[in-house]
Amino acid sequence: MRTTRIKPDKEFHQALEQWGLTDSDSAERLRLLAASARHSDMDRSVRALGIELFRTLNASTRLFEVIADHHLRAAGLSAPRFRLLVWLNVEEMHGNKQGISPSRLSRFQNVSKNTVSALLAPLEEQGLIERTLSREDKRKFNIRLSKAGRDLVCATLPKHSSFMAETLAGLTVQEQATLVSLLHKLQLALLEKAPQDGLDRHKSNGV
Repeated sequence: MRTTRIKPDKEFHQALEQWGLTDSDSAERLRLLAASARHSDMDRSVRALGIELFRTLNASTRLFEVIADHHLRAAGLSAPRFRLLVWLNVEEMHGNKQGISPSRLSRFQNVSKNTVSALLAPLEEQGLIERTLSREDKRKFNIRLSKAGRDLVCATLPKHSSFMAETLAGLTVQEQATLVSLLHKLQLALLEKAPQDGLDRHKSNGV
């Protein structure tokens, strides 16, 4: 029996092209750069390898986002909006029934306050979140899940988590563990090199 290969829809394919994620030669370039780094012109090869590494990390992160968005579309969500719902749910599970300020949400999402406001607007229109006055400052408000939002997270999270885990099936469990360990090592190295004022702005502005 012939099997029909399912093609991604046009919008999904265009998203991949927009992010430059249809390049199948990246792995081969990385292999050649690593090989050249072991031979002549070491400094130049190492610099090129570093550039390719960051390019691959960036492309992989964006591709992961595209895949997550595509899967969550059936629930009327995007990956950034779903992350907000999940975090609000986690806060509730840890006893926070009052909600979270938009400023804290912007820091969690690593986006500006204007961007988080744009993410919250459709969630509020869908009835998935609600606003409550802050106990500390009645001029401010917090965001918390509505019952509909809570039900949606409970129904969607297990399926979405399983789906995203399946996208990593190209790596064995051991390879995934090794990759996580290496990325943690890279993160610590980057933190040592990052200027403190830049980190402070990153935390305070959420950008």
